[in-house]
Amino acid sequence: MALVLLIGVLSAGLWYGWFAWDTEYQYDRSTGRMGDPYAVWQGVGAFLCSIPVFWLAQRLLRFVVAILVIPGCFTFAWITTAAATDVTGLWLIGAILVGLGSIVGSAVMLGLIAAVNSDLRTDNRSAATPT
Repeated sequence: MALVLLIGVLSAGLWYGWFAWDTEYQYDRSTGRMGDPYAVWQGVGAFLCSIPVFWLAQRLLRFVVAILVIPGCFTFAWITTAAATDVTGLWLIGAILVGLGSIVGSAVMLGLIAAVNSDLRTDNRSAATPT
């Protein structure tokens, strides 16, 4: 249970640490349009920080548990900030989209990490086997 809690807190921390604090929309002078409040560097930073979270989850939890905990906690963290400031009620649509996107992204990341770990184990076994 403590491992599930750890992965859940780290997953929610990805939202809070990289995105939740930035609520100011960006003005693009070249196009004259307002953009979203998030910059590319925030997405890159969140992605890079998610790699150890996915690696830990893949090592410590079963796939089914990890695929429920990571997107669930990330989406819940998103909901806590979106629902608090939304006056239109559209946060629910956003929550569904964030949830679905984070499920797909989590499945891909967990699968990639499992494949890399499997290759590393295979390489280590063949290197240890005398020929």
